[in-house]
Amino acid sequence: MAASRYDSSTEQFHAGLLSLHSEESDANSGDVEGKIVVDTTTIHPETTKTLAKRLKEKGAEFAAAPVFGATPVAEAGQLLVAFGGSTAVYEKISPFLKGVIAREVLLVGEEPEQATLLKTTGYFSLFILFPNYPFQDDPTELNGLLIQLKKFLMARLMELIAEAHVFAEKTGLGSTALERLLELNFGTVAYSDSVRMTTGVYVPGKNQAPWSDLDLALKDVGHGVDCAARVGVQLEVANTALEHLRRAKEYSEKNGRRRLDSSSLYGVVREDAGLDFRTDLVRKRDGEE
Repeated sequence: MAASRYDSSTEQFHAGLLSLHSEESDANSGDVEGKIVVDTTTIHPETTKTLAKRLKEKGAEFAAAPVFGATPVAEAGQLLVAFGGSTAVYEKISPFLKGVIAREVLLVGEEPEQATLLKTTGYFSLFILFPNYPFQDDPTELNGLLIQLKKFLMARLMELIAEAHVFAEKTGLGSTALERLLELNFGTVAYSDSVRMTTGVYVPGKNQAPWSDLDLALKDVGHGVDCAARVGVQLEVANTALEHLRRAKEYSEKNGRRRLDSSSLYGVVREDAGLDFRTDLVRKRDGEE
């Protein structure tokens, strides 16, 4: 069972794992031949890769199954599990996952490190937003500020999802597992933003309209950042998102004032990582591949 806190049992487990991949460890210590080792904790993907190799050399099977969810979620058996490992191992341990400790299992791939990579991606993308707040079109100052708060929170979410997708592409994790994670663990709004990027909506086809126009995002996020600056608050993520939106606008101007979606900051994040502004899907759709 996964430890819900970082307690002494977790400490001992990691100590045992580290001894397995230590060059100084006795190759004959710890008989694990024929056993299945499943790590539900969160360690570095490279450590996961090393552990998988060492355990295979010792005749054991290894899978990484890091979990998403705090203690109450674990106690309710509603964790989200990211599984990386062989199909054979999954078939053996699956009766103990969905319906027991987990509400759902994400099958990430055959390599265990892909699961811890997905967990890492999911955690650096986590932040607070209020998608279901009942905003009203009330002209009062407070409600106006709440509307601005919602809008630049949405822009920050978009920025983080864009970064997560580029990270997933550059590391080889890929968009499929990440998008499924967003759908299951981060809600409808995050999943919708992801779909805008993976399906090419962020750069609409030449006869298509954006879901939400880039110019509107520039206006709304700009208002939010300005409101914060007036009261001495620095919004680092929002400022980054705003800068990326401005650069997306420059891309639009250089390409015949092509209309772009507010999620087009994804293209800028791609460029900063050495990728093309447009994904292969978008370029193929545009008839360039």
